[in-house]
Amino acid sequence: MERFQVSQTDSGLHLEGFPDVVKIIRVDGPHAKQLADLALHESDLEFAANCVEGINKAPEKPPVLRQALWRAAIVHFMKCFGDSARFQLSEKKIYKEKSTALTAFAYFKDLRNKHFIHDENSYAQSLPGAVLNNGTKSFKIEKIVCFNVIGDTLDQNNYGNLSLLIQEARTWVAAEVDTLCNLITTDLEAENYERLLSRDSVTITVPKIEETGKRRAAP
Repeated sequence: MERFQVSQTDSGLHLEGFPDVVKIIRVDGPHAKQLADLALHESDLEFAANCVEGINKAPEKPPVLRQALWRAAIVHFMKCFGDSARFQLSEKKIYKEKSTALTAFAYFKDLRNKHFIHDENSYAQSLPGAVLNNGTKSFKIEKIVCFNVIGDTLDQNNYGNLSLLIQEARTWVAAEVDTLCNLITTDLEAENYERLLSRDSVTITVPKIEETGKRRAAP
């Protein structure tokens, strides 16, 4: 993913590194919508990859740091394949004819959906118990306790599988982005310059707190 220095001016966005630019024009249409979705997928996949890489740099104590990075990596990776305001990636397209990859993908999908986000499977268990004394006291129960058992999913095999899945998804998305950028460029180059110049500028709107629970509109 390319990085650019961007600032917002009264007339729109200013992009560093392009001295001849006069305006950053807004692009609409199906290709633009798909490109916007893919760019957000790229961002989530990059974040997931950075989390996985960060696990090796995090100290062993406290262990919550590595677990937080591990869970964040899985959640943001799977976010790209779930229902949302953007179109979802297809594991069948990205990992086609790779049964091992699809098996690993299904494992992480279940881990995300049935353990990390929704507590449904046996990876989290809580076993209530009563501490019974020897019967020589006026009471029989010393204490009520619960034994929480949380399955450990961060091991070398899972770590390697997730890293490979993320990398392959990033490669696929990058290729799709390049294809869409070329298509959009071809369409725009066919337009009259004055018509291009008359297009609206790209602007950034800062989200408001009341929009937290609302589904965003398409770009």
